[in-house]
Amino acid sequence: MGHAGGWSLRAATPAERRDWDAGVEANPDGGQWTQGAAFAALKAPDRLTPRFLVLERDGDAGPERIHVLALEHRSVAGRFWYLPTGPGVASIDDLPDVLDAFRAERHGLLRGVFALKVEPFVVDTPEHRAVLQDAGLRASAVIQKNTHTVLVPLDREPDAIFAGFSKSLRNHIRSADRNGYRVEKVEPGEDTYRTMYRLMQTISGGRGSELTRPYAYYHRLWSELCARGQGHFWFGYDGAHEGPQASAFMIGYGRTAIAKDGGSVPDRAIRGGAALMRWTAMQWFRSRDGRTIYDAYVTPPSWLAHDPEQPMHGPGIFKLQFGPIVDHLPSHDLVLDERRFQLFVRLLLPLEWRVRRRPGGIW
Repeated sequence: MGHAGGWSLRAATPAERRDWDAGVEANPDGGQWTQGAAFAALKAPDRLTPRFLVLERDGDAGPERIHVLALEHRSVAGRFWYLPTGPGVASIDDLPDVLDAFRAERHGLLRGVFALKVEPFVVDTPEHRAVLQDAGLRASAVIQKNTHTVLVPLDREPDAIFAGFSKSLRNHIRSADRNGYRVEKVEPGEDTYRTMYRLMQTISGGRGSELTRPYAYYHRLWSELCARGQGHFWFGYDGAHEGPQASAFMIGYGRTAIAKDGGSVPDRAIRGGAALMRWTAMQWFRSRDGRTIYDAYVTPPSWLAHDPEQPMHGPGIFKLQFGPIVDHLPSHDLVLDERRFQLFVRLLLPLEWRVRRRPGGIW
C-alpha cells in the first residue's frame, strides 16, 4: 500500500464492492454517478474493466475515504486507467496528494498502468488548471457531457428556486400549468424506454441530434440505473397527441439530480410543457429524494452558448433559462510511463480506431 500526502490507495474489499454506490455517494465531492456501479456495468461492453479502489487517510474528525472507479483499457502498451468524473476530491487542492498516492503504487496496485485519465468535477479556472499542471497533469479532451452544464441549487425554498429562473421561463411554466399540461412520473420498462427513445428522435424541431446513440445503449443505461433505484422517468401530456408530447429521464445520485436524456414532439398544443416537466422533477428530487443540486447535464461551453453552429445550441438556449452555464475542467492525463504512453497514443490508438477496438468513450 502506497502512502503519500497522508493518502493511501488500496483495492476495495468485497463488502465495499457490494455496497459500492453508498461509498461513492459519501465521497467528498457529493458523489458522481459516473463513478457508480451502473456506469461500470454500462461500459463493460466497451472492453473497459472496472477497478474498484479506495483512497483513505486519517483526518481530524476520523478516517476519510474516497471511493474511486477506474475503467481499465488494455493494449500491447499495457494498462490505461480512466477515472470518469473522478477522483471525488473535496477540492482541487486535495488532488496533488491524491495523485501522489497513485504514483506510489506504480510497482504495486498500478503495476503495468502507463497513464491515468482524471477529471474531477471542478470549475474550470486558470488557477485550477495551474494546480493540475503543477501536479504533472496534461490537459486532454472533454469526455463527460456535463463538463459544461447549468447547475441549480435545490437546497432552498421552492419560491426562491423558482425566482432564480428567467422571467420568460417562469411565465412558460405558469402558462403550461394553467392550460392543463399534465406531467406524470412513469414506471420504467420496455414500453417506457421505447417511447422515450422515439421522442428523443424528434428534438431540435424534429431533426433529432447527431449525438444520440443507438437504442441498445440507452436500454442498457436506463435498465442499469432503474434496477438500482437511481433512474426516473417523467412524461408530459398536452392532450393533442397520442401519448406523451415530451419526456425526461433523470438520475438521482449523491447530492445531484441529473437531467440525463430528454425528447419531445416539436409541435405542441401547450407552450412551456418541457419547462413544467423539469420544474416538477426538481421539486420531486428536492422533497422526496433529498437531492440538493439539479444538473441540466449538457450545454455548449459558456463562450459558445449563442453560437447557432454549436451542436447543442438549441437545448443550451433552453437550459440557460434555468441559470448560467458552468464550465468544468476537461480531462487530464497523468503519465506514468512516457515511452508506453507515446506508443499507445501515436501508434496503437489509431490502429484501434481503425478496427473499432478503441477504448469506448475515453478518447
